[in-house]
Amino acid sequence: MAGRKHLMAVNKAIRAAGLDESGVDAPTIELARDLARKIDAVGAENASTRLTDAYLSASGRLTRAAARVRSERERAERAASSGRGRAAPPAADEGAGAPRLELVEKSPLDAFLGRHKIGA
Repeated sequence: MAGRKHLMAVNKAIRAAGLDESGVDAPTIELARDLARKIDAVGAENASTRLTDAYLSASGRLTRAAARVRSERERAERAASSGRGRAAPPAADEGAGAPRLELVEKSPLDAFLGRHKIGA
């Protein structure tokens, strides 16, 4: 039976980064998983240079996606803590639940997704 070392590593990276498997990162995630399965099937020592290069490229894309997600989270946290992300107090007829936070500024990615109606 072939090992699953590379597939498990890819899945750990996806979970650790909090990447959205059904969102904008889905193609990169699936590509990385497919390439990891192929490397696991043939064994890392028997994998072709082309397969190895493709796997490393997909891993790099996952790393960049993780950095983007981390940056977006940090920006949202800074906006919320500085008061820029505070919502208006609930109206009298609204429930007393937690207020909804909305960011004032959109990230370039959010602006792009909104313009092209992706993920809506």
